[in-house]
Amino acid sequence: MSFFQLLEVSLQVSAPLLILLIIGIIFKRIQLIDDHFVAVGNKVVFKVALPCLLFLSMANKPDGQMINFTLIIYAIIATFISVASVWILSPLFVDKTQKGVFTQCAFRGNMGIIGIALCLNAYGETVLAQVSVYLAFLVILYNILSVILLSSTKRGVIINLVNNPLIIAITLGYLWSTFDQPLPQIAQTSISYLAKLTLPLALLCIGASLEWSSLKENHKIATWCSAFKLVILPLLVCIGAVIIGIKGESLGILFLMMSTPTAAAAYVMSQQMTDHGRLAAEVITLSTILSPITVTLGLVILKYLGHI
Repeated sequence: MSFFQLLEVSLQVSAPLLILLIIGIIFKRIQLIDDHFVAVGNKVVFKVALPCLLFLSMANKPDGQMINFTLIIYAIIATFISVASVWILSPLFVDKTQKGVFTQCAFRGNMGIIGIALCLNAYGETVLAQVSVYLAFLVILYNILSVILLSSTKRGVIINLVNNPLIIAITLGYLWSTFDQPLPQIAQTSISYLAKLTLPLALLCIGASLEWSSLKENHKIATWCSAFKLVILPLLVCIGAVIIGIKGESLGILFLMMSTPTAAAAYVMSQQMTDHGRLAAEVITLSTILSPITVTLGLVILKYLGHI
């Protein structure tokens, strides 16, 4: 394939997300949706629609098709190394009080929405079960690491993990799959209606919630943090994966998940546990704006080199 053919294929993955983000921005600008809609929409996505999507992806797949142990173990190890590396290097960019927020924003990607959307666009619904298991392990790890980075106390960590709707949905879907029985058709159809709300509603809300004015403060720090999130860490993680033999669809999933923009949850935790919530908002805004470009270029390079 020529460079432009590779670019076209890659844009087919990332461009629909960018278009929906832009539509969300426009809807907010013309006041078709407002902050209340965004707040309620985010709750619907994270507490209802996305859990339904993940439950179905797990429940409808045989147990043996779900877990790619090599990919998950490598992703966990790569995450630990990434967090440690950014933490060590962070004094070059921020002061001591901002280290936790900087590190969290540099590694914690929006896998639940952007990551799943990218993988669906790239590989179709057949990849959802594998992505769901990947997400289950990494969501737990991300939450634990974020609490450790942002606070000296670990109280409430277990409660927060147990109450996480994504983890609950994935667990229930996995348990149902072990029965090797199809879901009743009425339940399948009803849950799928809610699941189909996930991507369009979430992307509209993300676009509408982008705070352009926040980029004026600490823009240099936000730029470096976004560079770690979108370029440096995905590049190093993918190089390591290729070296140990991860390729094809597995490498594509790894890249798409690792190269997602900083998750909104990073702002929520930073705002609640530190005095640097504004910095997290800036990184989320900048990384979300730039991610379609970096994801597209990354896919082009990986395809051109024949790794995916």
